[in-house]
Amino acid sequence: MATTPAFTGNLKKALAGLRRINLDGLRWRVFDAKGQVLGRLASQIAVVLQGKDKPTYAPHVENGDMCIVLNAKDISVTGRKMTDKIYYWHTGYIGHLKERRLKDQMEKDPTEVIRKAVLRMLPRNRLRDDRDRKLRIFSGNEHPFHDRALEPFVMPPRQVREMRPRARRALIRAQKKEQATRAKEEEGAKNVEITA
Repeated sequence: MATTPAFTGNLKKALAGLRRINLDGLRWRVFDAKGQVLGRLASQIAVVLQGKDKPTYAPHVENGDMCIVLNAKDISVTGRKMTDKIYYWHTGYIGHLKERRLKDQMEKDPTEVIRKAVLRMLPRNRLRDDRDRKLRIFSGNEHPFHDRALEPFVMPPRQVREMRPRARRALIRAQKKEQATRAKEEEGAKNVEITA
């Protein structure tokens, strides 16, 4: 039987606030963020935190499950968000609007990226703090909750929509252009063989 690796992170921070949560009857769902798109993963976590995947869901009752997110440092984003997405905050002093790009935030603390994405998808009401306590994010693969009955969460398959007409036409034009250049190169090669 394989032994579970010892947790080397900040145990106090990982277990903070657990005593304030009624853990009876809660499922412990494990999300693996490796290679997942940030927004899609955050929306699935928000659904589980609110309990929207249960038939007993009610918007005024807190019946969501515990969520453990692993490999936060390996999250991916689409497009140019790594350099273009900016997090803003204000210190309270005049002119002290601070900003940090997503790339820099990933280097500093990748767990905050997922936490901000999930919390901004939750409704802004009195249940939000309780739902935040049920979210545990770890940048690596180790966590201190091996004694719980963990259920790995399977992400739903991503539905790729059809290509937009303008993009499809551009792709067809590029393919035709490539075929034409290939045909010219082959014709030029034949002419060189004939002359030789």
